[in-house]
Amino acid sequence: MPRKKKEIIEEPVEEVKKESLEDTNDAEMVDEPKEIVEDLPEETSEEIPLEDEVTEDDIIKDTVSEEEVIKKLSIAEKKRLEEEKKSMGNRWIPKTKLGKMVANGEITDISQILNKDLRIMEPEIIDVLLPEVTDQNNQEVLNINMVQRMTDSGRKVRFSVMVVIGNRNGYVGIGKAKAKEVGPAIRKAINNAKLNIIQVKRGCGSWECKCGTAHTVPFKVTGKASSVTVTLMPAPNGLGLAVGGVGKKILALAGIKDAWSKADGQTQTTVNFANAVIDALYQTNTMSFQERDIEAIGIVTGNTN
Repeated sequence: MPRKKKEIIEEPVEEVKKESLEDTNDAEMVDEPKEIVEDLPEETSEEIPLEDEVTEDDIIKDTVSEEEVIKKLSIAEKKRLEEEKKSMGNRWIPKTKLGKMVANGEITDISQILNKDLRIMEPEIIDVLLPEVTDQNNQEVLNINMVQRMTDSGRKVRFSVMVVIGNRNGYVGIGKAKAKEVGPAIRKAINNAKLNIIQVKRGCGSWECKCGTAHTVPFKVTGKASSVTVTLMPAPNGLGLAVGGVGKKILALAGIKDAWSKADGQTQTTVNFANAVIDALYQTNTMSFQERDIEAIGIVTGNTN
């Protein structure tokens, strides 16, 4: 038997609008950020200040104040140094055994140190035992010389300073130092002079006077430094110091009021001439005396007080 043909029913097909890939991508790109924005919490416009936050104005104020402080310190440096010297006794922390003995009050006189030939390694010891030395009237600058050194980077300039200090009553010291500036060099030289302090014997060794007071050297002494030789001789009371300008400053700070002198060699060299005068004063401690000579000449060691 013949097969029956199936009837095919044609249904109307709805027309599908063709959309371009670009339009679909745009739609997807637009929809995605909406979902992200919805998930994020709303941001508040108000800013919460931080407790430790530092503004630029505060930084500028701090820098300006530091610069002003530096200027004030440079201007008032002398006042600061004087205040430090006044309060040095309270703030000084000794590092050597001798310094600890001075700070504890076991040593109260500078002669106790010099008679035993103990080495002074801290300038604060002299500030405590000889406070007169810290006065500017008892400090003299003998020589300021500019020195240069040639290096690969050029010439380096420094200043060499020589200073003498004394209490005008039997103690004197000389020191030398170098620095890039004059001020620091002078301060270094003063500290070195304190470490080189010596005591001087005085009396009335002149046969023209015989007053018995300590106004001149007790006898003839000679000092030498390099090519310079200086001889100091006793002089009568009222004569004055018959010495060069540098020698007058040293003898005046040592407490000697009258003296004859004789110098040989290159006396124009200030450093050698000053060292020769100091050596001559040191020679007063190298001679021994009998008691009758001490009474006749009136020899005094160190302070007359």
